[in-house]
Amino acid sequence: MIPSPTGATRLAAVIGDPVRHSLSPVIHNAGFAALGLDWVYVALPVPAGRGAEAVAAMDCLGIDGLSVTMPHKADVAAALSRRTSVAERLGVVNCVFRDATGGLVGDSTDGDGFVRSLAGLSLSGARVMVLGTGGAARAIIEAVGR
Repeated sequence: MIPSPTGATRLAAVIGDPVRHSLSPVIHNAGFAALGLDWVYVALPVPAGRGAEAVAAMDCLGIDGLSVTMPHKADVAAALSRRTSVAERLGVVNCVFRDATGGLVGDSTDGDGFVRSLAGLSLSGARVMVLGTGGAARAIIEAVGR
């Protein structure tokens, strides 16, 4: 059972357009509950073209982390002053987190997540076809090519 949020509860969210169908809140809230963390995760519909505004609102609204999905990955990356080296190379982010100083950092974990999902299957010398041109596709191509 997920405890009721309090004034001390930390907030994380997924932004996208559309996003109401996302299972991320169910998955993340179950994880938070299993770990005994006082966090809550929600889906926030953010219209296309307004991803940068969502990043700007993080401090004001007390949002400690964002998952970013279509169509915001490039807009959010551009709105951040700090990105991991992978996110910098790709020009997209799928998550925003706070570092130890409270600053916002963008990262792209789609590619590494895909490679890890292969459970040790070697792609060395393999030919791989990726269908798509969005941020996740670019991240997978970059990760497979390493």
